[in-house]
Amino acid sequence: MEKIEIVKRFLELKVQITPNALDKIFLNQEVIPKLEELVKKENVFILDETLVDKILTQRKSKIEIFIPKPKETFTVEDVLNYLKGRFEILSSILQKNNQLKNLVSISRAEKIKGSETFSLIGMVKDKTTYSITLEDFSGSTNILLERVETEKLFIDDVIGLEVSKEEGKLKGKKIYFPSLSFFRKISGKKINVKENGLVEIDGETIELPKTEIAKIFFNDSFIILIDKSIIEPYQLKDKTIMETLISLIERRHLNPSFFISKKLYEEDPFLLKDIPDAIIVKNANTFERKIYKGIELITLL
Repeated sequence: MEKIEIVKRFLELKVQITPNALDKIFLNQEVIPKLEELVKKENVFILDETLVDKILTQRKSKIEIFIPKPKETFTVEDVLNYLKGRFEILSSILQKNNQLKNLVSISRAEKIKGSETFSLIGMVKDKTTYSITLEDFSGSTNILLERVETEKLFIDDVIGLEVSKEEGKLKGKKIYFPSLSFFRKISGKKINVKENGLVEIDGETIELPKTEIAKIFFNDSFIILIDKSIIEPYQLKDKTIMETLISLIERRHLNPSFFISKKLYEEDPFLLKDIPDAIIVKNANTFERKIYKGIELITLL
C-alpha cells in the first residue's frame, strides 16, 4: 500500500497522520488494523508517531519464536529416557480411549489362554512385512498383522492394538493412534500467509524462521512451523504431504521415529502434548490449507 493510500484510509475515519507517523506506518503496514481500532476506541483525530510506537511495542511483546536445538551428544540411556517419556504421555492418552476394551499389559497377554479378545498399548520396537514387536514397561511380544497394517507403522510409534489369541499366537485386529478429539474448538485466529516467508497472525506480521522446526507463540496461542524434510520420510506411496501431516497428527507426534530422525532435544518439540492452532509446512512444493480437528494446516511452496 502506497503512502497516499494509507492517508486516504485514515481520512475516511476523519484522522490525519503526521509525517513521522506515516513513515513508520508505511514500513510496518501490518499495524494498520490495530491503529484503526485504536483511533476509533480513543476518538483520535491526529495520529502521531507516539501512538504508532505504542502499537509497535505491543506487537513485539506479544510474539515469541522458540527454535529448539538438538543435543550435540547423547547416550543410549538418554535415548531410552527420551522414548520412555514420550511413551508415558501418549499411552496415558490411549488409556482414555473407550474403544480399547479389556486393556492388559504385554506380560499379562502372554499368559492369556483361549481365543479371548483384548487390547494392548505399546511402542513399536521392530517390524517385518507381517508382524510387529510391541513393547511396554512389562515386556515385549511379537504380534501378527496384515501387511497393509504394518506398512502404516514406523519404529517407535506408540499405538493401541486390539488383539486376539489364535493357536497360541497374538494377532492384531485394529490399530488405534493417540489421535485428537473431534470436539476441539477452532481457535478463530486469522492466519494469512504472505510472500517472501511472511505470515500474518491476527494482523501481526512476522518472518518465518529458516529452521527445521520452530514454535511461534502468540498471546494464548501457538503455531508449529516445520520443514517438509522432517515429514517426508513418513510419506507413504501415493500419499500427499498434507495426508502425511494428518497421519502424524493422529500419532500426536510429527517425527515419531528416532530410528529415522536420530536427534534428541531437551524437550521433544514434535510431541503434540499441547495442540497448536496451526501447523505450517514450508518447502512442501504445493500450497494447500485445510482445517483438521480444529487445527489449521498450511503447506507452502
